[in-house]
Amino acid sequence: MNRLFLLLLICLGSCSRKEVPGHGQHLLELIKEATEPNSNAGVTGEQFLDGVERVKAKGFPQMPEFFVASRTPKIERFPCGRCHDQPLSKLVQRSADEGKKAHWSLTLQHAPANTMACKTCHGEDKMDELVTLNGATVNMNHSYQVCGQCHSKQIKDWAGGAHGKRLGGWAPPRVVNNCAACHNPHRPAVESRLPARKENTTVDEVTR
Repeated sequence: MNRLFLLLLICLGSCSRKEVPGHGQHLLELIKEATEPNSNAGVTGEQFLDGVERVKAKGFPQMPEFFVASRTPKIERFPCGRCHDQPLSKLVQRSADEGKKAHWSLTLQHAPANTMACKTCHGEDKMDELVTLNGATVNMNHSYQVCGQCHSKQIKDWAGGAHGKRLGGWAPPRVVNNCAACHNPHRPAVESRLPARKENTTVDEVTR
């Protein structure tokens, strides 16, 4: 509508000319182009999202609707309740008695121990869900809600499209990876690595 209004103003300012100055296109053609439906309407990237399970993103009312690739299909030992069928303290004791370990020896390299522990994100009652700092439960597929409590800048960039990975190309629907698809939640720092180099190039040549 704004474009049509602008074209009408140009028309009034140059009504003695058959063409808009500097455009080489007849004014009526420009008006017709401005009033035609969007030629990209109906374009979709669904063909590139075959097999990608997704959930609608929650908690971003100011953003256009977008989706997050589901995490649970990729979690090897999900649902957790298959093993976590007793209180955590009993499972720890049973593990010590039987000499069997699942992930009791997992090392948390995320924040200082006086700031963060396993129970910061994992509740002791509903192991198939995460927990927020105020005790609310969060579905594993919406784990970005837990990450965003501390990583406020990153979650804003992620929701806006400046951080993370989009799946299926530019066409709608917009589907993005969950935080944990790129960052190990127990050790989220991305390890440094050498850039790609051509074949037969030595490390010394790259780092010189």
